Amino acid sequence: MLRTVTLNTGYDDYFTVGEPAWGGVAPMHAFRSVCSGKGISCARAATALGVPTVAYALVGADDEGDYSRRLTAEGIEHRLVPVPGATRHNLTLIDAAGEKVAAHFVAQGFTLGGPDDVAPLVDTLLADVQPGDLVTLNGSLPTGLPAATWADLARAVIERDAEVIVDAQKDALVAALRVPGVLAFKPNDEEILAIPGVAETDPDDRVAVALDALADAGVRLPLVSLGAAGVAYLDASRPFDQRSQARGWLREREFNQPVIASLPVERPVQSVMAGDSFVAGLAWGFSMSQDPTVWLRHALAAAAAHVAGCTGNDLRERAQLNLTTARLP
Repeated sequence: MLRTVTLNTGYDDYFTVGEPAWGGVAPMHAFRSVCSGKGISCARAATALGVPTVAYALVGADDEGDYSRRLTAEGIEHRLVPVPGATRHNLTLIDAAGEKVAAHFVAQGFTLGGPDDVAPLVDTLLADVQPGDLVTLNGSLPTGLPAATWADLARAVIERDAEVIVDAQKDALVAALRVPGVLAFKPNDEEILAIPGVAETDPDDRVAVALDALADAGVRLPLVSLGAAGVAYLDASRPFDQRSQARGWLREREFNQPVIASLPVERPVQSVMAGDSFVAGLAWGFSMSQDPTVWLRHALAAAAAHVAGCTGNDLRERAQLNLTTARLP
């Protein structure tokens, strides 16, 4: 069972528009609104991929009923915990001509009083988690929560013999790196700058230093997302590269050679939430194999299907087709 956790949920409002005319009038061709937040998006993609999934999320009390009805209509099993106020609305502009990648504008998330506001959701999740489950901790933390929120939850999940993937940023990412036994993190090439020692390194070496830091933290699959360029990861079967005082380290040590894998999309439609589909793809691969390269192959296939604009059954069909071309070095 995949269990996704989202603390900053929202609605994503999609407007398909003509060329913007600032200060003037331009046509709006279509509109749709969906429940969002990184864990919700991950659950949506995982459900489409056929992975048994439950989404756990905070939601504004004003929107709890509507949010639940929408998720139910999509076939996404869920456990919602209300917090005071309304759920944010994010804006996505889609080019009606299909020539430009969509633009996404993110609103401010929840402001909470502290960990007590999250405790009911944590208690619900931990009561449900079974040994062998995969739990993903997705996205930003609401204002008012300590940076260790994801780290504490990851530790509690691992103590229950379940696996954890962390898709966090900034101080929350750094705190979670101190938790032994995490299956994978999914930082991109900007988010890795929060990892100690990375920002001070030569830009050409930052991805390699971040991968080494993830490996040192005991992560089973050290990876860094490179956006359209694919993903950099460490393959434990590859030989080490011996360097002295390399990349800011003060002692001689062995470094894994980073490997780059990608699955280009000829006509990209949407890049926003591709990372959430990537995480769903990791779960998809994990449900089939203990081989991390299989996880990556499925993750790339799912992310590429999302970037091509596929949803629902189309996402799964396109991802399965992509598996024939997602070649890892």
